[in-house]
Amino acid sequence: MMTELMLVEGVSDVQLISYYLQNVYGWKHEKSNTLGIVQTDKQDHIESLSKCGNQLVLCGVGGNGKFAHFVEEHRINSMLVERDIASVMVVTDHDEDSVPSIKRSINASFKDISFDSGKWKNNKITDSFGSPKSIRTYLLIIPADKKGSLENVIIDALKDIQTENKLIGEVIEFIESLKSEVVPDLQKINNANKATVGTFFSVRDPKHALRSFAVFVSKIDWSQSESLKDLFEPFNCLGKTDE
Repeated sequence: MMTELMLVEGVSDVQLISYYLQNVYGWKHEKSNTLGIVQTDKQDHIESLSKCGNQLVLCGVGGNGKFAHFVEEHRINSMLVERDIASVMVVTDHDEDSVPSIKRSINASFKDISFDSGKWKNNKITDSFGSPKSIRTYLLIIPADKKGSLENVIIDALKDIQTENKLIGEVIEFIESLKSEVVPDLQKINNANKATVGTFFSVRDPKHALRSFAVFVSKIDWSQSESLKDLFEPFNCLGKTDE
């Protein structure tokens, strides 16, 4: 049995990625995980997935800038040495930061392993018995090709899906019309994207407009999005020992 670890920013990231892994890559939800990682405060969000006897522990760390705190709080560096963990993936928003800056920040959180952006890296470390071991790492910055956050990814994915692209186009135009005078805060790109995603889901399914993000995510066939397929392609390597 192989155990892998994925750290993402927040609950929305966990919900989208978990749904995608289950419905596109065949992972199944589990009640607990072999690493014993549990929620220690209201900022954390932990989900456990399994596939072919392998387990993936998906952790929302509580938001951007919280990776170092999560790694320290849950003793991840010690766990990498003491436990049999095959890989660690970090998924974080691009926001306004440069890729080198993001990479430096993430690498500073870990002691014995390091990450490269957009590719798998094989790290050779020593376990608690003094024996050599390998841990694969991957840093996935979203969106991969421009500044922004998870909401950019969702909007681009909805544009790809034939049954959703007309509505998302109308919502984008609506939000744009509010920027200059009605809601000046929408001139900030992240605010506009959050409002676009929230409005889209509320209008698409008004009966559930006050429900959680996870409910909305589950109602979209994300497998129809080529941009999301390309972005999440590294997930295809999870749960495989021959990559």
